[in-house]
Amino acid sequence: MLQAAADFPHSGSFAYMDDVDADGNDIVEKVRILAHKPEDRVLVAIKSRRYPGEIASGNRTVRLQSLRPTEQASPVSPPKPSGRTKGRRR
Repeated sequence: MLQAAADFPHSGSFAYMDDVDADGNDIVEKVRILAHKPEDRVLVAIKSRRYPGEIASGNRTVRLQSLRPTEQASPVSPPKPSGRTKGRRR
């Protein structure tokens, strides 16, 4: 592994991705990008050990778009109210 920290989305950098645990709860997984693959895919190492029998050595290939540089989810702008929720003007 690389000893020096790298910037997202380069190999060696840490990233976060959304996942679901065995109980169906949404969680955020911390991963390390190991290598870039064709078609905007990356090989990542999952830091947690929640997948003992599913993933060999904790590695998984995911789409680069499913990763983000921070643990916080991207802010979602609230939906604009439609005419029905605003009420009628008189």
